[in-house]
Amino acid sequence: MLNGFINIDKPSGLSSYSVIRELKPYISNSKLGFVGTLDPIASGVLPVSVGFANRLSDEINSNKKEYLAKGKFGEETDTYDSQGTVTGNAKFDHINEEDFRSALSSFLGEKEQKAPIYSALRINGKRMYDLARKGIEIKPKIRKVELFSVELIDFSAPYFQIKIICGKGFYVRSLINDIGKKLNSLSHMVDLRRTLSGAFSIDSSIKLGNAKKKLADNLFKDLIIPPQEVLFGFKMVNINDLELKKILVGNPIKVNVEYKEKDKLAFLDRSDNLIAIGIIEDGMGAPKKVIRNV
Repeated sequence: MLNGFINIDKPSGLSSYSVIRELKPYISNSKLGFVGTLDPIASGVLPVSVGFANRLSDEINSNKKEYLAKGKFGEETDTYDSQGTVTGNAKFDHINEEDFRSALSSFLGEKEQKAPIYSALRINGKRMYDLARKGIEIKPKIRKVELFSVELIDFSAPYFQIKIICGKGFYVRSLINDIGKKLNSLSHMVDLRRTLSGAFSIDSSIKLGNAKKKLADNLFKDLIIPPQEVLFGFKMVNINDLELKKILVGNPIKVNVEYKEKDKLAFLDRSDNLIAIGIIEDGMGAPKKVIRNV
């Protein structure tokens, strides 16, 4: 059973779920998922989780993501991007670069952000985009998000490009929609590329087509990133065969290294395979999530 992550460079036009469907025939004996969805319009880093790594998504879904986004002034859409219906028009010839840069700085830090109604967030168990497509009137969710940095890369009216670093849960579409209003105009997103998602960068990603070719040739080791390599903040604990048996049934073990209470642990077998993650609890190494089928 394979366990780990594949750092896919998702092409624009495919949903994150479509990427999973395209890879599944080549890894049919392992569960597949992804960390941090990307809208179909977006391209870039999409970490695909394989096997036990699916249970680690919360641990590696870092609060640091980097995007290159392109927007267009003069039009607002219901989806906040170019795939939606235009719902408003506005002038933009009054916008200059100095005012633009000043406006961008006002979005820095932790702020409340209104999510697009065409988003995967749930209301009473239903996806917002499903409700919106049925014509059901809904109030957009407002959440606290964080923008660490924003940089104007290009401004050639009506188009502009920005580079941002933000926390998880941040909607770049919403930011671009808000930028238009801040500058007394309207705007929507026309392109988005994620270049960083935690430990996964665009430089180390692989195109979907190339990944499928490697999988077809059984070159799994060329693709799979061991989960322990992206478990930042975890302390690695190498265990022997006796300790392995205890960990696999959920029993705590003595840890021969000095750790603090509640320190996060990653348990590795003799072959350096990740077997479980856990914490120091009452002075013992207690497993919390254990791999199956070992």
